Amino acid sequence: MSRQGTSSPPTVNENRILKGACQEIVRTRTFSEEQKQTLTTVFQKRFQQALGLVEAGKVRKYQFAPSGRTIWVVTGRGRDYQVLPDSLFCTCDDYYFRVMEHKKQLCYHIIAQQLSEAMSKHDAIDMTDSRYSEITSKLTSIITRE
Repeated sequence: MSRQGTSSPPTVNENRILKGACQEIVRTRTFSEEQKQTLTTVFQKRFQQALGLVEAGKVRKYQFAPSGRTIWVVTGRGRDYQVLPDSLFCTCDDYYFRVMEHKKQLCYHIIAQQLSEAMSKHDAIDMTDSRYSEITSKLTSIITRE
């Protein structure tokens, strides 16, 4: 059954495009202008916002020992957001209101995390497992205050 007078644009798999670009960045160790243009076309202003966060050093990777746990944190507009790259989840409002509502597939914090990891352009912070709850409680308190 089709609706007359309406046509929706073909669905673009944003995650697949981002993953492909990141794999290419890792493989070639460069971020070409062509890749940037492709990502700009797909993500529009979200790509520029994400790249701005990466270039400004707003992405952190906490690594805990000896467990090997990892927490990714992206500082957005004045706040820190936890990003779970394996499940493509973020604690930001954009994720809840646009990604969960299927208006977007990825928020710009997830894009920033993925790019920063591919470019190896993030702060890597090593901590002991005893500090894990300290970091996660800070992130949780940010969420619950809103």
